[in-house]
Amino acid sequence: MKLKSLIQNRNRLEIADVEIEFIPGIPQIHFLGLPDRQIKESFYRIKSALKNSGYKFPVTSQMIVNIKPNHLRKSSRGVELAVALGLLLKTEQIAPDSLSPDWIIYGELGLDGTVYEPTDLGGELTYFKNETFLSGRKSETSQSSLNRIFRLSQIKDFEISTNENELCENFFTRPKEGLERFYSEDEAEFIFLTATSQSHALLAGDSGAGKSTLARSLLSFLPVPTDTEVGRWHQAWRPLVAPHPSITPAAFLGGGQNLYEGEVERVQGGLLLMDEFLEYDPEILESLRGPMTGEKLRLARGSANREIESNFRVIATTNLCPCGKWTPLKKNLSCRYSRLRCTRYLEKLSGPILDRFGLLFFTAPVRERKISGYKVYERIEAMNKLLSFEKIFKTNAVISTFYADLTARRRDQLEKLARLYALERYSEKNTSEVTLTFDDYNRAEKWVTIPFQQLEKGMS
Repeated sequence: MKLKSLIQNRNRLEIADVEIEFIPGIPQIHFLGLPDRQIKESFYRIKSALKNSGYKFPVTSQMIVNIKPNHLRKSSRGVELAVALGLLLKTEQIAPDSLSPDWIIYGELGLDGTVYEPTDLGGELTYFKNETFLSGRKSETSQSSLNRIFRLSQIKDFEISTNENELCENFFTRPKEGLERFYSEDEAEFIFLTATSQSHALLAGDSGAGKSTLARSLLSFLPVPTDTEVGRWHQAWRPLVAPHPSITPAAFLGGGQNLYEGEVERVQGGLLLMDEFLEYDPEILESLRGPMTGEKLRLARGSANREIESNFRVIATTNLCPCGKWTPLKKNLSCRYSRLRCTRYLEKLSGPILDRFGLLFFTAPVRERKISGYKVYERIEAMNKLLSFEKIFKTNAVISTFYADLTARRRDQLEKLARLYALERYSEKNTSEVTLTFDDYNRAEKWVTIPFQQLEKGMS
């Protein structure tokens, strides 16, 4: 007897084969395939659910359950339903044609025989969109959706229902927090450029100026996830991971004997919010050099090794002085710390790391915020539509020589933002050629070159 179910493998669910066989012995269930305690304890839930549903548990046989692949440590919240139904099929207490061998059976059992849908199933259904599932009753907080999902409310009744109108597209839920806020002109421009350029961004400025709030708002303006991306998560939108500055390098990057996932792996496809950026361990900051340029992160512990994709964006916030007040925009500021200590604090932001941030925004207390987040979102969507069409960009040779002293990465970022401004100018023109002007570059300089030059001067 072989059925399909799901097991937890790092940060996602994977299909597993559940093999069931009986051998003479005391009535017991033995799980093979490196099961964890949760799976082992399911024996008591299975036995109680079958008894309270009017079924018989074999009294002269012990049940062997092998969960494949055998080499992975198993953790699963819903494999118990597959084991229970496999037992009923094996003992002919339900008809052989009651279940299809192609179904993925995944559900939690109550002691009274009630079947529940595990809450970790939601995001995975979009990833397994071509599979048919059998699970339990849908809870009020469930976010699952699939073209075909069969549901079994009680083992006793064994009445399988389905709703073929549940569509995958309904699964995605864009967070409204950022859309419902109001922004100043500079804040709205920062959100627009960060969302459309897919760049890493650094927010620096006074304490209490709204850096963290602005950074978290960016999650609401990210593009809708693809089917392959959403399979990594157990939620309805891209992840926002905000580790505390006291986190260790091992917890941040991942490690341990079994190479457990770190924050870098959890944030794939989402935003890595690093509040108080300069307070992190220097080893963590330097380890971001490769991932921030798209390079894979390779972890090695003993004989084990693993490569992690670097598909995420870093949004960092920081004070530039221990007092939390200094920015390059301020003159004649008195600080209670010595100049040496302030300089050393700023030097934590190394040149190579700073060069990987595409945008730098100096925040400041704002009295009025009049631009709605929904208005910013409309502008972003209009730009994303323009970016979906292939365009030929032309640049004056004089402009290229004017920025020859910039690093290649900074020059590429400058041109990326200049193209966004140029596309907006050509939005109403039906043409495939777009010419970049000095005005486009001047507007991009405000975010890509000028603030970085001000920061490099430090407190001099």
